[in-house]
Amino acid sequence: MGHGDRGDRARNATGEAARLPSGRHRLSRDYVASNQRARILRAVTEVVGGRGYSQLTIDAIVGASAISKKTFYEHFRNKEEAFFAACESVASRMTAAFDDAAAERSEPDARLRAGLGALLEFLASEPLGARMAVVEVLAAGPEAVARRDRVKRHFSTTVVEHLLAMYPDFPEPELAAEVIVGGVHEVLYSRISRGEAHALPALRRGLVRMYALPAPRSADH
Repeated sequence: MGHGDRGDRARNATGEAARLPSGRHRLSRDYVASNQRARILRAVTEVVGGRGYSQLTIDAIVGASAISKKTFYEHFRNKEEAFFAACESVASRMTAAFDDAAAERSEPDARLRAGLGALLEFLASEPLGARMAVVEVLAAGPEAVARRDRVKRHFSTTVVEHLLAMYPDFPEPELAAEVIVGGVHEVLYSRISRGEAHALPALRRGLVRMYALPAPRSADH
């Protein structure tokens, strides 16, 4: 996910939005706006991922992003809108990590292994974003949870496609995918909530076994 090329240019090598120089400068208006938005989203992620959703206030965002309240309101109407945008940023990059890695493999089971591995690596590399999008999102109300559920449905759809590619006659693939995605999500939630996002990549082999479903027999239909 991300904010496109302009957003990428507004970030420094660590992935964080660089602070703009003070005083007069020759930066374009679009660049400045992109930089400001990136800093706001990074601040939201830092506050929510580091301190919890209950600590997210406009003052906290302004303090962490080093922008003015006036600038904040030029980009977002309220803290909820900024939170949704920050979660969408993490979710988009998370799904892209899975999808891009899976696309590099040809066999369905290899695609699932590669995608899951990339997902775990991404979450480990973004512990604050992981906590915000996986754990703290539950404290942000029904709209935030609904957005989270859309991401889970994306993964469920992907799993269904791969299950049917491996086993064309697989019974109730949608239910199987829901169970698989739900199980993986619960494991991610428990580890991230305990502050163990860094250890997620080590779980790949065990989680992949959840995909190792036996080919259905005709008698089971």
